[in-house]
Amino acid sequence: MRQSMIFDEALREARLLVVDDEEMNIRIVTASLKKAGCFNVSALTDPKEVINWCSTHPVDLLLLDLNMPSLHGLELMAIMQRDLEHPPQVVVLTALTSTEDKMQALELGALDYLMKPFDVNELLLRVRNSLRLVALSKELKDERDNLHLEVKRQTEQLENTQSEILYRLGRAAEYRDNETGAHVVRMSKSCGALALAATGDSEFANQVQMASQMHDVGKIGIPDGVLLKQGKLNDREWDIMRSHARIGYEILSDTDTPLMHMAAQIALTHHERWDGKGYPNGLKGADIPLESRIVALCDVYDALRSERPYKQPWSQEDTCKLISEEAGNHFDPELTEVFLSIVDSVEGIRQQHPDELPNGESRLESLLHY
Repeated sequence: MRQSMIFDEALREARLLVVDDEEMNIRIVTASLKKAGCFNVSALTDPKEVINWCSTHPVDLLLLDLNMPSLHGLELMAIMQRDLEHPPQVVVLTALTSTEDKMQALELGALDYLMKPFDVNELLLRVRNSLRLVALSKELKDERDNLHLEVKRQTEQLENTQSEILYRLGRAAEYRDNETGAHVVRMSKSCGALALAATGDSEFANQVQMASQMHDVGKIGIPDGVLLKQGKLNDREWDIMRSHARIGYEILSDTDTPLMHMAAQIALTHHERWDGKGYPNGLKGADIPLESRIVALCDVYDALRSERPYKQPWSQEDTCKLISEEAGNHFDPELTEVFLSIVDSVEGIRQQHPDELPNGESRLESLLHY
């Protein structure tokens, strides 16, 4: 058998490390590998140097003796598994013939176990086969990583699409409601800040920030005579106005995506009250979804602090006083405490996103000027 024909061209670039406390054994193994065309071969006689070597040099395959005085090969394999992020694959070359040693080496992940004295051709074939397994494992890992990246890319694209849909629907609702576009931006950003402060969960906070933009999308289905009425609503008109919660839920529901599901729940339940006196279902306390309790606080706060055609803005002090008084009634008391602790950050959001239309006009009202 021609040794130079044993290794595939690609395998000749493999990075090999031979570890044996006997210099003669190292010379035989390295000379055989290099004669077969593997020139990227390194060697160590002290097994205690292996961890540092593998930490600073890539190793595709480690040819390891077991019976070494300073550190037994099996112990070294256990240390590599523990201390190295990517421990190299191992082929054991040893004079130890016990079944126990062999089984323990294989349990620690050895690809093969070759006993000394060995036939050089057999050594080269076993090394070749092991390198093929290493190469195949790397290909599978690369394919898995690429698949993971593709799934991540498509997931991000889907999330961006969902976020865009929520934003566009929110913009549509702005044109019909007595709210400005800046209110929706401020409120949603405030919801994100409160969600993060309350839970420490950045993923949840990001979803709440996006989904909360749609809290009033159901007002698209409310007749203009009710939605834009300047005077006090009668009982029938209030019933119609309250129906926007269910309308919003019907618009956003019937989906399996978490973001849209959260948006639907917010649309349905953000007018529920902690004391059970809200609508549409009279939910009470923790039965109200956390995201909706968050929206209830941030929506009321920004509405009170904002100027509208029918009212002047409340001061920060008066608004915080009312919010505090409504803890345990309208609002979740623990969440209220968290909100008041970050109210300066909420005010910072208000400064960054002022109402862009005069006197707090809605977009529809601004269009009617022309």
